[in-house]
Order: sequence, then C-alpha cells, then structure tokens
Amino acid sequence: MPLRTSQELGWLSADVGVYAAPSVRVEYRPEFAKPMIHVAVSGRYDWAVRSRGRWQVVDRGPGSIAVALPGEFGHMRWRSTSDVPLRSLHVHLDPSAAGERPMAPAVGVRDPFLSAGVQALARALRAGGPAIYADSVAQTLAIHLAWGNRLPVPHREPRLSKQQVDRLTDYMQARLAENITVDDLAAIAGVSRFHFIRVFSASTGHTPYQYLRRLRMAAAAELLHHTTQPIVQIALACGYRSPGQFAAAFRREYGVSPTRHRGQAPDPRPRPGA
Repeated sequence: MPLRTSQELGWLSADVGVYAAPSVRVEYRPEFAKPMIHVAVSGRYDWAVRSRGRWQVVDRGPGSIAVALPGEFGHMRWRSTSDVPLRSLHVHLDPSAAGERPMAPAVGVRDPFLSAGVQALARALRAGGPAIYADSVAQTLAIHLAWGNRLPVPHREPRLSKQQVDRLTDYMQARLAENITVDDLAAIAGVSRFHFIRVFSASTGHTPYQYLRRLRMAAAAELLHHTTQPIVQIALACGYRSPGQFAAAFRREYGVSPTRHRGQAPDPRPRPGA
C-alpha cells in the first residue's frame, strides 16, 4: 500500500515511493517494468526470493538494500520477525540512464554510495524536491549500479524479538506439566519449524529443550522452598513423569537432590531470559 509517492512531483528518471507491507506475504510473482532499488525502512523480516530456479533467504532490517531487475526474480515471499510495521522505499530507475551496460541484480548489498543516494531521494520525496535534483541523483545511481562494485551483506544470524521470547516464555511457564513441542513454539513465534531452533538458540543462548528444562527447574526450586507439596506432585507439575526422573534432572541442574534442596536457602540464579 503506497504511503507517499513521487507521482505528482514531475520526476523523470525515478519513480519513488514509500510503501506499507503486510507482516506475511505468501509466494507471489512481482511485476515491474524498470530496475528497482528496494530499501527496508522499518521492521525486520525473512525475505525469500527465487532467482534462476534457486531460493535465497535474507534477514532484512532497516537500511537493507536489494536491487531487482524486471523478470529477474521469479517469485518472492516474506514473514515479519518483529512487531514493528513493515515499511519500504521503492526506487524505480530509468534503465537508459546507465547506457548500454546492464545493471546487476542483488538480493542484498552493502554499498555506502548507494545508501547515501537512496537516502537523498527519500529526503527529496518528503520535502517535495525539484525534478532537477531527484533526476540527477537517480541517474547517478543508475550509472553506479551498472559500473560500481557492490559487496554482499555479511551474514547475520536472525534472532527473535524480545516480545517473541517473552511470549514463548509465558507459554512455557503456563504449561510446564504439558508435553510442549517445537511445532507449538514455532507457531507462537511465527517462524517455520526448520528455522525456529536456530533463531531461538541465537536469541536465548539455549535450545528450546534446555530453556524449558531450566524453567521447569526454577519452578521446582520455588515449589520446594515455598510449599509443602510432596516431591511427586512437584515432579508432575513440572513435566516429569516420575520422582526418579525429576530427581536426576534436578541434581544435574543444582548439584543436590530435591529433598536436600528443600532445606537450603533459595537459589539466587535468575530464570532463563531474565
């Protein structure tokens, strides 16, 4: 959905616009007639594009740039990985400005010159800048894309937002006695099962199993110190089928048995994610 465009400004060498995007877009085939520079303005998302029969997935956030040519990208899709609304800047360039040398597509680029140019066009769009300025910048960008060198964006391990981790933690704590699956957690986080374990571990420093186990152990320690519930009930409440299984897990975590721990001072260690 367009939020602001250069359509009424009389620019000739570039069509520029700021657009709002849905948090999830299923696979579709983009159609555009001119080379496009796509800049992520707000939000963070996993952006997948299929070019020449191969899918490539890029973690994109504010400032991330992609260069697309008409017909080059077969299909694309995306999914937001944060709670921030997705906004993007689209810059469609006049291909004749680059002469006979074709521009090269790229899913992600790291290019200070290109970044400065699109930021200049974004400022001109907000201010309603004159065509002579916008066209000069756009022509320079087209030439640069045809002749300049671009470096691929360094790999960044995607991460869950704090809000996603908090939701997952609350979900686990409310269901410590249940059989929580990776599929359940991935659905809550809004990411695929394939990516979930990797992004969860990168975000928390623990695998989902390790994180859940530590939540269960922290809850068990609290119950041992502050209630008189039998150990078998505490074991069941924290997701363990038998006192023996619970005692073994508790000893690995705290170095003592549940019975001995019950008589000690409360453990000062914070819960995972605290």
